[in-house]
Amino acid sequence: MPDRRYTDEEVRHILTAAAEQERTAALPAERGWSLAEVQQMGAEAGLPAASVAAAALTLERAHVPGESRLLGLPVAVSRAVPLERSMTEEDWEALVARLRETFAVEGRVRVSGPRREWRVGNLRVTHEPAGDGAVLALRTRKGDARPLFAMGALLLVMSLVVLISLAASGGQTVRALPLALFGAILLVGGALRLPAWASARGRQFDALADYARRLSAG
Repeated sequence: MPDRRYTDEEVRHILTAAAEQERTAALPAERGWSLAEVQQMGAEAGLPAASVAAAALTLERAHVPGESRLLGLPVAVSRAVPLERSMTEEDWEALVARLRETFAVEGRVRVSGPRREWRVGNLRVTHEPAGDGAVLALRTRKGDARPLFAMGALLLVMSLVVLISLAASGGQTVRALPLALFGAILLVGGALRLPAWASARGRQFDALADYARRLSAG
């Protein structure tokens, strides 16, 4: 490297970059941990292996597949609840009865080996063993949210097209108002009801999760 002289600003830049490079090089490489290793760490902290396995499974069940927000608004709600043990047939029947009471619908029960499911429309509750424990997953999606927003946006675009056409032909532009008004109502109404819907579903899911934990603990 040629013997050159550096300005104060260049010196600060060189030293800052060198320090950052040294700090990064000193950081240990992030590694992945197997479930057995996590269970071993949990055992050292006094946690049962079954509880660790159930908690790990909740990571895979914690979110509704697909996007959970639309235009920043919640369109899906989910909970993943680790249980101390798998539910018995009586426990599951009691939970299904509580689900039907909570949502005022009969729903459909499906059993596939050790996996149980109660479902109606986009609302789904599943019970899945995880070691000696289990995971209860509650999921739902506001199925009409996207079509409602799409329809509102389409009506606004149509009203704009009609407005331009009427203005060009010398017609009464006020005739485009109903389309614009209806489109705005769909968009604003949909936007206002989504947070309230998500909050209500969240409270219902939390209450059902507490009930399932009590059944499992008992």
